[in-house]
Amino acid sequence: MIGSLAIFPDLGNATILILVSLLMYTISGIAYRWFTTILGLLAGVSMISLTAIRIIGVEKFSKIPVFGYVAKRFSAFFNPFNDLAGAGHQLANSYYAMVNGGWFGLGLGNSIEKRGYLPEAHTDFVFSIVIEEFGFVGASLILALLFFLILRIILVGIRARDPFNSMVAIGIGGMILIQVFVNIGGISGLIPSTGVTFPFLSQGGNSLLVLSVAIAFVLNIDASEKRARLFSEYDAQL
Repeated sequence: MIGSLAIFPDLGNATILILVSLLMYTISGIAYRWFTTILGLLAGVSMISLTAIRIIGVEKFSKIPVFGYVAKRFSAFFNPFNDLAGAGHQLANSYYAMVNGGWFGLGLGNSIEKRGYLPEAHTDFVFSIVIEEFGFVGASLILALLFFLILRIILVGIRARDPFNSMVAIGIGGMILIQVFVNIGGISGLIPSTGVTFPFLSQGGNSLLVLSVAIAFVLNIDASEKRARLFSEYDAQL
């Protein structure tokens, strides 16, 4: 499944699936040496791939039919200001939006970049507009709320007595956390842009539907664990 996503190509969601799979393997109780081996392999392959693309050149890499669009994103990742009219246009304008926001932002609805400068600002680069309108302080508060939600989801998994419920809840919390990291890493230039949406803010019915169903699973797990705990306490009193 991960391979088919990469070939499609959808490297952003393939990356999320790989990292979530690594997380699930980790919490399933595998030996520490297996976890470090898998993590080391992923890190090594990533570094070798980036180095190879840098040495070979983005232009030659773009001739590969499937990964032509990926080469443009790597080109923007290395230096978006080399091609402001092409591959680097979106990332460069993301930088401008964040700089415009400053500490306290331009105010709700007063973004400059979303008025035609930052393409598709309502999708994977929506958080750049959030920073521009609410500033670093406002964006930090939104991230704090989202991280609080993720922490609560992970706590549900930690407290769950049923191993399956525990893995599902922790996996959902990890999935949202990884999605946030990949999105913010893309808009800030820490990693190549992947097209991954920002949870609950980016436009996209499928993303919102999947996240809503995931939250519903966590709420159901929490409720079922509380019922099981109450029943066990009741039986102990009898």
